[in-house]
Amino acid sequence: MRIAIGAGLIALAAAACGDRRVASELRSAEWDSAGIRIVENARPTDGSRLGWRVDSVPSVSIGKLEGEDPYLLHEVRDAMTLFDGRIVVANRGSHELRVFDAHGVHLATWGGEGEGPGEFNSLVAVTDWQGDSLIAWYSQGDRLSVFDLDGNFGRTMIPGDLRNSVEEASPGGAILAFGPGDDEFALRDGLTRDERRYELLDAEGTPVASLGIHRGSEYHMSGSGDVYRMMTIPFTRSIHTTVWAGRLVVAPNEHYEVRAHHPAGTLGLIVRREHSPVAPTSAHMEAYIERWVASRPPAEQAERRRELREDFAEVPMAETFPAFAQVAADAPGHLWVREYDLPGEERANPLWTVFDPDGRVLGFVETPNGLRVHEIGEDHILGRATDDFGVEYVQVWRLNRSGARRQGS
Repeated sequence: MRIAIGAGLIALAAAACGDRRVASELRSAEWDSAGIRIVENARPTDGSRLGWRVDSVPSVSIGKLEGEDPYLLHEVRDAMTLFDGRIVVANRGSHELRVFDAHGVHLATWGGEGEGPGEFNSLVAVTDWQGDSLIAWYSQGDRLSVFDLDGNFGRTMIPGDLRNSVEEASPGGAILAFGPGDDEFALRDGLTRDERRYELLDAEGTPVASLGIHRGSEYHMSGSGDVYRMMTIPFTRSIHTTVWAGRLVVAPNEHYEVRAHHPAGTLGLIVRREHSPVAPTSAHMEAYIERWVASRPPAEQAERRRELREDFAEVPMAETFPAFAQVAADAPGHLWVREYDLPGEERANPLWTVFDPDGRVLGFVETPNGLRVHEIGEDHILGRATDDFGVEYVQVWRLNRSGARRQGS
């Protein structure tokens, strides 16, 4: 891409609540290239924190080891809050949308397993839809159903064609889906990376714009003749998506770069952050194996360790670790990008870089350990957690954005 450099604007990133204090470690440089705004950001200083704080315990926790069925969660894939505080949980294990009040009390269950109107199989996700509805996608993402906020079924649509899988849906009515590309990227030593053809669909599921071909996950192919084995490699690079301030994000994570498309499909913003690639080593692989082994009963650990070492012996590692682990957007329009923890160097709590709605870096924020984040609101984080017995919980954690930015020592 040819970049036409404009005036060298050095934007001072807001630390919190609109504060624009000068901080060299939070510098951002911006320019424009043929209508695409590009923002280059420095990495926040190690040990520094933005000042936003998450409570030490959840304010709401839904889930039980034993009890009534609605509280026995299994394979939770997504969760969201409605405007009135109700919490909707996409419980894939029962193919249901389970609805709870703001205190975690079960109110209703929508859907169920089946092929009929308002029923699901392989429930994937749920989100707001065009102001007064919600939309859920299922059947590996190739079906979508719309409900009103009382759970009444409206309609079902197919996204473009049967090869498409939905990844995101915007409250404004835009749908992000992908299908297989025309080929695969052959890498080295049996490594392959699939192609994904991303499309923007309208509220009827009709394609309206192409977002191009992107590289998906890396995997290893071995075998000959009619017998092949496909295996996801350790430390695989992949692709992440989200809806950020009305824009649709598609972000392969081999580099620290996030591309945001306007609702019409045109690329409008590229956000980058300083990042030093790290190549995996044998020590990283051993730490990776030990992390898997630790989840097994002590009597099974030696055998499992041997199996994993054999499985990975002939599988090449990725050239570099992913640049980040997850992307998410909050209600006020900030972008959150979670750091990728190297095996053996895991942090006590997940660490995220937060960017303002224009893509300028604000700083680091921590979220609770073990919480898979599904939603970040104005004053809460909603996610899934699992205890030592494998019991799943959907939890609300209070988020306080009023703190000042804290520097590391």
